Amino acid sequence: MSLPLWYVLLRRAIHPADRTILALLVLAVVVALVRWPWVGADLAPLVLVQVVLLLGFLTCAAVLARWETRGWVPYVRAVATVAVIFTLYTTLGKLGVVALPYLADPGLSRADNALLGFDPSLALQRFQTPRSVEFFSFIYACFIPYINLSLFLGCLGRPPLERDQFLTGWVFTYAISYLGYIFLPAHGPVVYQAAQYTVPLEGGFFYHSVVQANEATGGLQGVFPSLHVGGSVYLCLFDLKTNRLRGLTYLPIVLLIYGATLWLRYHYVVDLIAGTAIAVACNSLGRQAFLSWARDRQDAGRPALPGGEGNDLSLLSSAGQHRPASVLSAH
Repeated sequence: MSLPLWYVLLRRAIHPADRTILALLVLAVVVALVRWPWVGADLAPLVLVQVVLLLGFLTCAAVLARWETRGWVPYVRAVATVAVIFTLYTTLGKLGVVALPYLADPGLSRADNALLGFDPSLALQRFQTPRSVEFFSFIYACFIPYINLSLFLGCLGRPPLERDQFLTGWVFTYAISYLGYIFLPAHGPVVYQAAQYTVPLEGGFFYHSVVQANEATGGLQGVFPSLHVGGSVYLCLFDLKTNRLRGLTYLPIVLLIYGATLWLRYHYVVDLIAGTAIAVACNSLGRQAFLSWARDRQDAGRPALPGGEGNDLSLLSSAGQHRPASVLSAH
């Protein structure tokens, strides 16, 4: 059965990353409105934020589609995408906790116990000295400069095709993870198991900075899956395939972030597993989805890439190296 012409044209015009963000924002608004009769006024600020983001990004996507051949389009898209995704990191976590009548912490904790045969968060207590807490707090805080640097280099320092594949997969990673924030709201072991801990976490500057940063964003809301892990793994894997040296440089930080999320009691082990699986899958999905979109556009006689860069395309081999052959034939 053929798709309606209007749908085909719209899909061809709007970047797959933009479509994903718009779909996520629509879902957030629908969830908030469906739950409004039971929750009431507490949802008002969250509905307002999602509606403003939806209308703003819809306008942005329309502008980017209308002037798709302009050189500024890829850079405006990158800035708008990162801004919206990072805003949703806080707002969707809050939405899930406020809108839904349950928390997923009991189920996530039971999953950890079933998976390992013991409670990892409680088992780590004997090793949690002030020095180790401060060290892992530093590692946990490194996520912010790491992700910002990687996004800057990924959106500005890559060939056009690689750049759009990178951004698409990154959006997929966060969008899929945000479904967990909405439908499996949780606070993490640090809140859920607070009464069971016998060793309080103590640290110095970095520990208190991490705690204050979490409090400033409204507390611990988004837990499953872990985007500290998922976001870090996605960026590192993409670099390992396209810039091996950079990826290997980041790898130790990414591995230590796994430990930091558990050490500071922010995540369950199943959060880390889910975050890793999503990141691995989206490294391939992002490439495939964007390439399919670009080929469809070129087949229809449109520029393959936004920003007037349709002839600057290279093929990524399975080893992550560039080959001189074009993915898409030049116009």
